[in-house]
Amino acid sequence: MAGNRGDDIVLAGSGGQRASATLSAIFDQTHRSTALILAIDSLIIVLIAWDFASLSQQYIGRGAMLMWAIPLFITTSTWFSYRSRRRWAYWPAAMIIAIAAVIFFLLFLANLYATLGGAAGGILFMLIMGYASFSSFQRVRYHFSPLYRKGYTTFVPTPEVELEEGEMLAACPSCMAVLAIRPDLLSPSDTCPHCHSPLVSKELAKRHGWEEE
Repeated sequence: MAGNRGDDIVLAGSGGQRASATLSAIFDQTHRSTALILAIDSLIIVLIAWDFASLSQQYIGRGAMLMWAIPLFITTSTWFSYRSRRRWAYWPAAMIIAIAAVIFFLLFLANLYATLGGAAGGILFMLIMGYASFSSFQRVRYHFSPLYRKGYTTFVPTPEVELEEGEMLAACPSCMAVLAIRPDLLSPSDTCPHCHSPLVSKELAKRHGWEEE
């Protein structure tokens, strides 16, 4: 067999849409997208703090500026450091994303309550907040992965494993755990042995006509 298939890795359930890459490259891609979500979540937190500061200004005067200036400083410095992979920013970044996820979830519940009360106009915003909350919580979970934690500060070597014919290495799209999979045998019922999340999304399964076993 020509070459070492253990040198290539893809995201499990990617349906061949992603080119094979080293495990470190997969991490780089995930880190960049997580940094983008951190930036968006940080902006939303600062805007909410700005609203609270505007409401409080008539009561506490200029001191209300601190209500948004402090979050602005914390989130901005954390984002720049996280993007540069500074060690200290690892958990603060996860905490910022978690705070945003909680905010999104509360907004989801508020709009769900309004929708159940007959305000159908809030359905779209409710769905957006639900997805934003789920996506942010998913990114927080990445930070508990030993592989992601290691890749944040160092180069992640591809594990040296003996692969059987037809197998290849893949990273779980939910927790980044490295798995040996048979792409031709994947189905929507297959889950990651570490986080128990599906390796194949329902959207991808529907697109390719895969049936759950």
